[in-house]
Amino acid sequence: MSSSKLSSSSYSSVYRSTPTSDNSTRLSAYGSRKYCRRTSSRASERSKSSFSSLPTRRPKTSASACVGGRDNHSFVVAMIEGRGVATEVGMCFIDLRTSECILSQIADSQTYVKTLHKLNLYNPVEIILSVTAIEPSKSKLCKILEDNMPMASIIPIGRKYFNDAIEEDSASLILGITSKFYCLAATGAILKYIESTQNIFFTNHSIKFKYQGCEGTMMIDCVTARNLELISNINNPRSNHSLYGVLNNTRTPMGARLLRTNTLQPLSDVTTINMRLDAVEELIRHEETFFAIQTALKPFQDIDHLITALIQVPKKPSVKHAEQSINNVIILKHTLKLINLLKESFTGVQNSLLDAIYSLLNDLRLEALEERINDVINEDITYVKSPLALRNQRCYAVRAGFNGLLDVARQTYKETVDDLNEMIDQYREQYQIPIKTQFSSTAGFYLSINIEQLEDKQLPLIFINVKKKRKTLTFTTLEVMKKNTKISDSLTEVYLMSDKTIEDLISEIRNDISVLYKASESIAMLDMLTSFAHQCTVSNYVRPEFTDTLAIKAGRNPMRESLYVDTFVPNDTYASSATNFQLITGPNMSGKSTYLRQIALMSIMSQIGSYVPAEYASFRIVDQLFTRICNDDNIESNASTFVVEMRETAYILQNVTDDSLVIIDELGRGTSTHDGLGITYAICEELLKTKAFIFFATHFHELTRSLTVYPNVVNLHLEVEIEEEDSRVAMKYLYRVKDGRNDEEHYGLKFGQIIGLPENVIRKATELKELIDSNKEKSTSNKIIQRRKTLLQLTQHLLQIRRSSNLDKEELRKYLKMVQEEFITKMEALF
Repeated sequence: MSSSKLSSSSYSSVYRSTPTSDNSTRLSAYGSRKYCRRTSSRASERSKSSFSSLPTRRPKTSASACVGGRDNHSFVVAMIEGRGVATEVGMCFIDLRTSECILSQIADSQTYVKTLHKLNLYNPVEIILSVTAIEPSKSKLCKILEDNMPMASIIPIGRKYFNDAIEEDSASLILGITSKFYCLAATGAILKYIESTQNIFFTNHSIKFKYQGCEGTMMIDCVTARNLELISNINNPRSNHSLYGVLNNTRTPMGARLLRTNTLQPLSDVTTINMRLDAVEELIRHEETFFAIQTALKPFQDIDHLITALIQVPKKPSVKHAEQSINNVIILKHTLKLINLLKESFTGVQNSLLDAIYSLLNDLRLEALEERINDVINEDITYVKSPLALRNQRCYAVRAGFNGLLDVARQTYKETVDDLNEMIDQYREQYQIPIKTQFSSTAGFYLSINIEQLEDKQLPLIFINVKKKRKTLTFTTLEVMKKNTKISDSLTEVYLMSDKTIEDLISEIRNDISVLYKASESIAMLDMLTSFAHQCTVSNYVRPEFTDTLAIKAGRNPMRESLYVDTFVPNDTYASSATNFQLITGPNMSGKSTYLRQIALMSIMSQIGSYVPAEYASFRIVDQLFTRICNDDNIESNASTFVVEMRETAYILQNVTDDSLVIIDELGRGTSTHDGLGITYAICEELLKTKAFIFFATHFHELTRSLTVYPNVVNLHLEVEIEEEDSRVAMKYLYRVKDGRNDEEHYGLKFGQIIGLPENVIRKATELKELIDSNKEKSTSNKIIQRRKTLLQLTQHLLQIRRSSNLDKEELRKYLKMVQEEFITKMEALF
């Protein structure tokens, strides 16, 4: 193993691949495109295999589509699996747009749940595997990747490229992960792959490496992320109607990326979460600071993309690269000025996290970097968006004196532009038409005129390439085209003469590239916190607390509330170790799904450091979030509704822990009634063996009676008012969650009357329902069960008072007296 190592918190880089001219550096024949597999080529193969062949994996269903778009990231990942008995997977992700390199080595289970979670977080476009994992037969990991990452290309390369012999330049960066052989091997493979396919190499000490495990975060699989619409809307992926869309009030691309990552991977460390909440509270209290920071963040360009452009060097120099290099230096000069303005907005900040961000920005060696840029670049050069103005800025960017011929080329450029303007003035006078001068980055200068201004005149024949765009004519002349060519040639000379000076400057900047990485991360975190504060100011959100119980007063669904102008009906939620399994019943469209999603979304919001839509909210830290919501058939994998349900439920049962949150919306309805009821009851019993918080919506009302033998089961229902007048029936949905069950209301029969089923059908259905009800045996032990539940709830209540009560002796005595009276009242009602 090489002595090269990588620091888990390092910002400097790392790797330098050397350009060569022969084919010895190509990956191998296995890297060719004919081995790339996309969704269409795998669908038929997956449909032939039975779903039971991999019973422990998260199933490929319609809910397993990749979450979110690819406009913010272009991640490529290399993966390699250990050969021992224990499943250990090494991964290395590289974002081609930001040159961020993330390493991870995970000791996973046979379900590869942690591996899939990490892949879903970064949503790679290409997955690089060793050819031995694909040929002669596919490994289990490869099959699971094909099923669960359908939008990614799986690319095999030679096994010899997966080694940890990273160049000696990175020796100072490996501290902390000397034993992480697999992630280092994946790093070597992906860097060689990028060098070969992208035809670029990275300069020394330029890539930002990070090592990330799965510790300290909430696990959310791709099915759950899609079901809850965390990143994209199920019905319309282009819309912003998702949790990310609701919370995204960021002003910078870096902040938006950080928010997306946190939404898919919330924190589970209470101390870190509370630091973020403290910062959000500080911003809310000090409006002047909040608005000043928000205003200062708005003009920032994408610093991560800028860093990528600075550290990547093409193997063949070109005029286009020289032109872009000048652009990059101008944008960097503009960014450094914006950072100074941002630091000035931190007035009166007392929060520790905000103060740490300010101190980091203040301690960076930005002044020295800015001085070096000003030594080369004219001080009055600024970043502008207009193509013509930006071209002028590039032309005059480098100070005079670095190259004598440079001034000659600039003078040629200036004189040619002046000649062009004089020629166009002559056209106006000669032909007596109000010609306008236009410019585009591709066509250069051209002419235009409004059609109405021509009146009945015809354009003179000297004007060629006439095109009509609505009410405007665009055209040019041979002389204008010649001038454009001469201008382009003079600019090429300027760029080439400036290139050596600019490249020397960029080489110096690369030595301090870690400064830009730290600045980017600090700005991203500040932007995300400001976004949370903004959302709290426009909505009535409250700061969450973290205890052993889930207690929400007047909670609201953040997505529904943002979509509809009508007042959202809030609901209370309470779950503890004594009431951790909650059955929710109610008719269709009564709000069960909205209520379940609301609990999950608020838990995620609280653990990323955001305020939540409620009057009061207390959460227990969740380590894994599971959902079973969709009931769609999966045609692609030839799976029916019931098959999909069983796959996803098996995944939940095999991975649920005592600190998990489980949301199940309907189960067992895809098969016969008796089989569905039996399987659902057995699944409920299995879940009851854990201490996880489980919210289970169902239409099997038998469960509300049979599961009451367990003292920690709570029955809830969504309230509906039924109005009957003569033969007319009307149902009014109140969307309020109430205690108890509502299985005596026969909502299905009432709804059948509303939609107009024939009376004889309704009458016959009612008779059969009454016959079935009369044959059911009434349980004689119901009161005993209810008494046991009441005693358990009292015990839990007293334990909570003991752990967290801050009342003085007199107030505590009064409170305990009230609890005693409520307990006696409940017990008397059960005798």
